[in-house]
Amino acid sequence: MSEPRQMSEHITKNVLHNILMKNSLCDNEVANAHYVEPSAECAFSEASIFLRHFVRGLGGRELQIISDKQTFTDTESLYLPAVYEIFPFAKTNFTLYKLTAAHLWAQTWYGTWRYEVVEKLIRRFSTDDVMPVFNRLECIRLDACMARDFPGLSREFEIFGYENDDAYTQWTQWREYARTLIKSGTTAEDSIRLIDQVKQLPLPPLKNYQGEMFVNQVHKVMIARIEREKSEFKRAIQAIDVNEMKFKKDNFCDASLTQRLGLKNSDYEKPEANIQLMVDAEINTLSNFRPELISSILQDFDGIPEEYLQLLDLGNDNRELSPTATAGNGRQQSEPKKSGIFRYHEWDYRAQQFHENLCSLRELPATLGNESFVDETLKKYRHLVNSIKRTFEGVLVESRLQRRQLDGDDLDLDAIIRAYAEVANGQEMSEHIYTRYRNQNRNIAVMFMVDMSGSTVGWVNKAEKESLVLLCEALEMLGDRYAIFGFSGRSNQGCEVYRIKTFDQPYDLCVRQRISGIKPKSFTRMGAAIRHLGSQLQLTSAHTKLLITLSDGRPEDCDGYKGQYGIEDTRHALLEIKKTNIQAFCITIDKEAQEYLPYMYGATNYTVIDEVDKLPQKITEIYRRLTT
Repeated sequence: MSEPRQMSEHITKNVLHNILMKNSLCDNEVANAHYVEPSAECAFSEASIFLRHFVRGLGGRELQIISDKQTFTDTESLYLPAVYEIFPFAKTNFTLYKLTAAHLWAQTWYGTWRYEVVEKLIRRFSTDDVMPVFNRLECIRLDACMARDFPGLSREFEIFGYENDDAYTQWTQWREYARTLIKSGTTAEDSIRLIDQVKQLPLPPLKNYQGEMFVNQVHKVMIARIEREKSEFKRAIQAIDVNEMKFKKDNFCDASLTQRLGLKNSDYEKPEANIQLMVDAEINTLSNFRPELISSILQDFDGIPEEYLQLLDLGNDNRELSPTATAGNGRQQSEPKKSGIFRYHEWDYRAQQFHENLCSLRELPATLGNESFVDETLKKYRHLVNSIKRTFEGVLVESRLQRRQLDGDDLDLDAIIRAYAEVANGQEMSEHIYTRYRNQNRNIAVMFMVDMSGSTVGWVNKAEKESLVLLCEALEMLGDRYAIFGFSGRSNQGCEVYRIKTFDQPYDLCVRQRISGIKPKSFTRMGAAIRHLGSQLQLTSAHTKLLITLSDGRPEDCDGYKGQYGIEDTRHALLEIKKTNIQAFCITIDKEAQEYLPYMYGATNYTVIDEVDKLPQKITEIYRRLTT
């Protein structure tokens, strides 16, 4: 996008209007029909009809146009002032309405409010301080996006953007720091990464066409929409006749149906209108879906979430659950039918009681990723892998070696030295000078519970996956039984765990692909996940049973499951599995973990890794300490 012309003097409103008229930027039939000079103001009631058609023509989700005291979007409505009278002519103010609506629309279209972005802003930043900074950064990025796709509107943005020389200078300084945002392919995530670099700069005034950003309003509206659209998507996908789908019989692994599904955009320009369902790379008709639904989901997630396709495995959630069965902890859980739903209680510390069957949990297959990730990890840590193998070979020998035996496979040098010392002291020489290997394996079963919340995006997610690769290499050598599950969730009705490796599954190609496919999801609702995975671990016959959690932060969800409430429920879940002789341990990178983990896990049952990139190097050593 070309830089705006530097204005040596303050541009008066009359001059600005003359520029607009000269360039025919307000020469609009609708405007001419409504406005006759010399009336200056433009009322929302007069412009709203045109704006609705204008925004609809831009594309994307159907957006309401509403009059409000503040200018912003909650991703379903555009809120505009009741009147614009900034400029001396109605046509000019009418154009300002159009530009403001276009810029608010751009927030919804170019990913300012992607689900992952909203979650990160809500959970990781102080919104009072950050949102004005984020707003300015996004204005730079969105202006560049509009310049590429709508050059005519972009010229208008430039003219309306700066009220005086000071504003121009301030924005120029910001653009210098944020010049990467002008490049094609940048996202709101890039704006977030620049916040710390620019937050000390003087905050430039909002441009005439730019509104405020209220992430809390966006989050509230988004969560309600996601639940509504997920239900509609489920109804549509369940109407698909699975028996009529085209399947390849030679699928390379035991992937479930949901792992063999995908979506294809047959038209890049209008993907929402041309979505096709893929099964084993074969195209199937997707006639049950409204294009507007697909468009809205794509705007929230930049794709169709895997869990939406996994709904095919779930059947009808409205079917009755079987009667509750008593779990090992004495509390109740529901045995799932074909719905795949488990129900668990939750501890309410305020009421000092359990809420029975409050949480609905689904166990889902993990998504397959690229197997090359495992090879790249082993190559990256090849020296560490060799060290791990040597260490765990020693652990294995020590666990099977019996010393000071009357007879055996080899001499015990330490016992011989001790025997000769006894003789030198006038004692009778001991005959226990042999070693013998026991023909028995380590009787250990370990469940790894991996945090897949949205906050693990980036380095944390990569470090988790690398750690799991190294762990699998070590555990395969030791012969310990192990399982790996991811966990996330959205509200007490949306708890989810993801099967990466079960106890009876070998460390094969599919497991490697599932490790590679681990991606951040929603929130960190730990209680239900601990109860579910603890119940599976309880069924093993191992003498030592471990539940090891890899997490980047404290328990938290969008429905009030946060703070002391989340901590107390997680603590009760850990106490429940402890009664079944399961040892729980937590490995975290949260530097604030010492504030709450001792209370949840106990003083010695957790460790804090001070840097994310150290997690792969330390995780196998931690496991060795826990099991020897």
